[in-house]
Amino acid sequence: MPHPSSTPFSLGVNYPWLNYGTDFGSGPAGHLGISVPQAAARVDRDFAEIADTGSSLVRWFLFGDGRCGFLAKAGIPERPDRSLLADVAAALQLAERHRLKLCFSLIDYLWLQELDRMRLPHAHQQVLHFPAGREALLQNVLIPLFREFRGHPALFAWEIANEPEWAIREFHPHAAARMHLADFRVFAREIVAAAHEFGQMAATLGSARLVWVRAWTGLGLDYYQAHYYPAAEAETGRSLAEELTALSSLDRPLWLGELPARDPVRPDYSLRQALAASRRAGLCGAAVWRWTEPGPEGTDQALGRIEPAELKAWSRETRDPARES
Repeated sequence: MPHPSSTPFSLGVNYPWLNYGTDFGSGPAGHLGISVPQAAARVDRDFAEIADTGSSLVRWFLFGDGRCGFLAKAGIPERPDRSLLADVAAALQLAERHRLKLCFSLIDYLWLQELDRMRLPHAHQQVLHFPAGREALLQNVLIPLFREFRGHPALFAWEIANEPEWAIREFHPHAAARMHLADFRVFAREIVAAAHEFGQMAATLGSARLVWVRAWTGLGLDYYQAHYYPAAEAETGRSLAEELTALSSLDRPLWLGELPARDPVRPDYSLRQALAASRRAGLCGAAVWRWTEPGPEGTDQALGRIEPAELKAWSRETRDPARES
């Protein structure tokens, strides 16, 4: 990892979704995506406020659980639907207007997991559960997406997946986690190669925990990424600074793709201190969870949302004068 003094630190936010799984492309409920004028106006306002906090990076889920964004026949993806590229283009245009960069997380772990009775089924739910489906998604949907936005100035990176460990049996001994690590690594490596070749763009992967990041070496990633929640890392007995020191030998820059604004289980947790530890450790950035209000169906209600004033104050205190010139 580069020396702390040589690594620019990008403050970011998670703008995970306006409506989960439907921000990009059409689905059973029709087209609700970002190119719809009402949605674009909402994002435009939010991006203006995000930029005002001093943040420069926005992380956004793209396909989510796979319910929208492409057409498939007999479970095999055939092509992007008519709305996908327009929605992604609208999001990138808004980001560029506000001098932000987007990290699109392509696949959520829910799409990789076996469906349980608590989640509603959809037509594409099995696409990633067999090799032919994964290969078709790559060739017929992801590569056209990468080509369309090749080298786009408002893109930070394509993120292969959000917390795939929760769907992989070697990490998560649960009935829903049936994918093998070796199979997912093959798929991930192919996506990285395609992002580089067809998209001329960096690739990352959102690991659920700092202690699991090393499992994703050897894929050709441009950035390693981990998510840090104090309660989830309590078993290590180490502070965030100590965890980051243990990862100082990584061969690519590291960033925290999710860092909570607060953690009710750990009242001693401080976002400002976590951001400071990340910057001191030479990370290339951290994205706070989350900007949009958590919904009643989510598992993160207790975490709440970002206080923009807190981010703005931290940015003001740590601003690099050279960056302002």
